[in-house]
Amino acid sequence: MSVSVDLVWQRESALGEGPIWHEGKLWWVDISGGDLLSFDPATGDKSSWKPGGQLGTIVPRSSGGWLIAGDTGFFFFDPVTGQRDDLDSPPATMMNGRFNDGKCDPSGRFFAGTIDMDGHAAFFRLDPNLRWERLLTDVTISNGLTWWEDKFYYIDSKLRRVDVFDTNAETGAITNRRLAFSTEQLPGLPDGMTIDRDGTLWIAFYGGAQVVGFDRETGATLATIPVPALQPTACWFGGEDLGDLYITTAAQSMNDDDQARYPLSGSLFRCRPGSIGLSTVAFSG
Repeated sequence: MSVSVDLVWQRESALGEGPIWHEGKLWWVDISGGDLLSFDPATGDKSSWKPGGQLGTIVPRSSGGWLIAGDTGFFFFDPVTGQRDDLDSPPATMMNGRFNDGKCDPSGRFFAGTIDMDGHAAFFRLDPNLRWERLLTDVTISNGLTWWEDKFYYIDSKLRRVDVFDTNAETGAITNRRLAFSTEQLPGLPDGMTIDRDGTLWIAFYGGAQVVGFDRETGATLATIPVPALQPTACWFGGEDLGDLYITTAAQSMNDDDQARYPLSGSLFRCRPGSIGLSTVAFSG
């Protein structure tokens, strides 16, 4: 099956990341640039804000505005008023780097991890009462995460695999970590991840110029989508029918040859792979 990938917003984002569909718009961040970005496909409007610092990941709040995790920890941000409210966050020594990818579980708890190339980052949960807990240590590059029924799927990129945990819906606990499947046979590092209504895992491969759909139980490749950017970072379903797969990319750390081969790196792309995504879960705190 051939899938056409269209350019949505040509932009040299150093590290575009964390796409999420909310209220008819696609939202994401340029981590290094400190930009919160939005695209309205109905009008073509493009907007940006600078809440402050590097922005690792975003999720909407059920009460309005956004919960953001970045290089200083957790904070709320309202794009309408520009107000930022910093929250109690893990100390820098416990974070061991800035926050990277994160999303909410079906109950509205926020899960997010940090990035440290020396393997000393961590993974956290922020509950609706705004209390946080460290769940994992010795993480390298905390990345894609998603839920399916009573299972939690998670990517630590440098391990080049997808792990699965059992979950407790009442407490948000994740236990019994084990290998779901390896991605070592594919080029690039597994990065951001989302899931569709059939339970297929869609993973962006940083340095691999593609997004791949996997059977979550067997790891079998179900679909491969070439992306006209070397470093796809994440993907998320949006659009009126949740059938548009949006793909963020990065332009950082590219040599002259790669830049010439992939001049659209850092841009936002969109395709229709024939799958339907799930509705975004907002933070309930």
